[in-house]
Amino acid sequence: MTLEFVLKFLGWAFAGIPLAIFIGVSVNMIRGAGEDDELIMALSLIGLTFFLIGVITLLLVYLTDFI
Repeated sequence: MTLEFVLKFLGWAFAGIPLAIFIGVSVNMIRGAGEDDELIMALSLIGLTFFLIGVITLLLVYLTDFI
């Protein structure tokens, strides 16, 4: 376990935990709004899907030797 790994882990934790909380609250709010109107729910889910695809792509690029 190197210092670089520990710093990367702490950096991701300090950035990822608040982001996860924000996304969780946003999803809960979108779910509440989606119960009122199906179009809002569909557009919100499309936006969340694109966001998750981007996050997964960035994680693959930065955390693996994929490219």
